[in-house]
Amino acid sequence: MPPLSDPAPQRIVPESLHQRRPIILSLLSLLLLLTMMIQPITGPAGRVSPAVAAAIHTPLFDGDRAYEHLVQQCDFGPRPPGSENLSLCRQYIVDRLRDQGWTVELQNFTYHEVACSNVIAYWGTRNATLIVGAHYDTRPVADHDPAPENRSRPILGANDGASGTAVILELARILPEDIRSDVEFVLFDAEDSGYYQDWSWIVGSTHYVDVMPSNRRATVRAMVLLDMVGDAELRLPREGCSTRSLQDQIWSIASSLGHDDVFLDTLGATILDDHRPFLDIGIPAVDIIQHNPFPWYWHTLEDTPDKCSADSLSAVGGVVETFLVETAHSETTYPPNSPLSDLPYLGILAAPVFILLVVIVVRRRRTSL
Repeated sequence: MPPLSDPAPQRIVPESLHQRRPIILSLLSLLLLLTMMIQPITGPAGRVSPAVAAAIHTPLFDGDRAYEHLVQQCDFGPRPPGSENLSLCRQYIVDRLRDQGWTVELQNFTYHEVACSNVIAYWGTRNATLIVGAHYDTRPVADHDPAPENRSRPILGANDGASGTAVILELARILPEDIRSDVEFVLFDAEDSGYYQDWSWIVGSTHYVDVMPSNRRATVRAMVLLDMVGDAELRLPREGCSTRSLQDQIWSIASSLGHDDVFLDTLGATILDDHRPFLDIGIPAVDIIQHNPFPWYWHTLEDTPDKCSADSLSAVGGVVETFLVETAHSETTYPPNSPLSDLPYLGILAAPVFILLVVIVVRRRRTSL
């Protein structure tokens, strides 16, 4: 050791470490930035404060009634576009909506020489700013069935077809009358026949948007889509191309109602579904759908009522009911997604890489001393 009389020794830094220091500082700065970005996806603005949560609407949605609607639809059998079964199911839907006082119109169109109909329900005059939709047709073929001999047979569609429709029929019963004029329900035909005999996906919703008048397009504030929401083990990650601000509000309501185990605060995949035509014309839209993965029985003959539950329908229905009650006749708007809206996800993915780089640089620095 140096003599005590010598000046205090200075730590000698090799020239190579002088060169690395800017890299280390840059990596640490990036890591700090990523850490600041990594936060609950809804962010502080999307959370409901305890005071607001205490005053949040108490849902009236009855999952058992919704499940009865699911079973009733399945009792008609498979319901592909143009089938007699779908016509009978359509009349059931129309009757249930009219029973609750809604005005119902059939939006008829033809696709590949098959007669199709969207079912539209509104209250009073048709100028609602909130649209809730689901498809009520079922896939003509069970092309994902594990048994090859079943793949040309039509599916029953308890979850994929009947569940979203069942939620809408129960919402039509329990929504307070003072908000009904701001809500329109749409049951889309011909959603689930893609890749079958040259059919496209989402035919009914595409037609609905194509014929929507320009003045109506400008007044619709949000579209909420319900698709495959009945599974007994329901898990709903965030669909990737949905309008984030609208999604934030719905997921925040779900959290306030205690449904974090159903509405997962994780990013899923992007789905070609009935919300996409609305997004394409600038209407904020969200897809509430079980995916990533789809249920194991998706597009198989096993998509039957026993795979679904009243509790799952109740969770989804209660959240959507609360959203409609809170949002109807309000001035709430939903800005479109921006490139920066995905930064939290990118930060989560990139953070481990930068941490690893910092560790490597620091270890090399120590071994070089």
